[in-house]
Amino acid sequence: MTDFLAKEAGFPGRHGRENTPVPLLLDVLRHGEAEPADSRGDAARALTRAGRRAVTELTQGLAQESWRPDRILSSPLLRARETAEIVRSGIPDAPEIEELHELLAETEPSDALAALQAVNAANGRVLLVTHQPLAGRLAALLTGDAPGFSPGTLVRIECAGLRPNRGRVIRAIEPRAAHR
Repeated sequence: MTDFLAKEAGFPGRHGRENTPVPLLLDVLRHGEAEPADSRGDAARALTRAGRRAVTELTQGLAQESWRPDRILSSPLLRARETAEIVRSGIPDAPEIEELHELLAETEPSDALAALQAVNAANGRVLLVTHQPLAGRLAALLTGDAPGFSPGTLVRIECAGLRPNRGRVIRAIEPRAAHR
């Protein structure tokens, strides 16, 4: 994994002082690399071996930091669910996975934000497992910036509310395969 740490908010000792926590740390994770579509259709695309490995490596790194989301919300598509299950299985005491249809690829970012509000996912540490182009468009709406989202990339957004331009990217972790 390649970890681009801009700033880790809300954790004492990381930078020699305690930062003021924000209401929401949103970890946006694009599903791992998936098989090409076949006769079963796009919704049935599973992760590749490399995709499973990359998500497992990401999860191991996060677990070493004692990272634990308060909520895990996933697109209903197989590759996103598999990604969420790998993360959940590698994090002690991780919460159950909640399916959210508004995390599908073509969802409007404003509709995804409304859905997050509707399920009371507007504070704490929330993991979203989703697809492109939604991952990038959602990050752009929240931060005014469009970070890259290759498969298996996690982007952490510190948010002062689920409204446009109220967040900032504080960390991005890309799979090693993206740099080979």
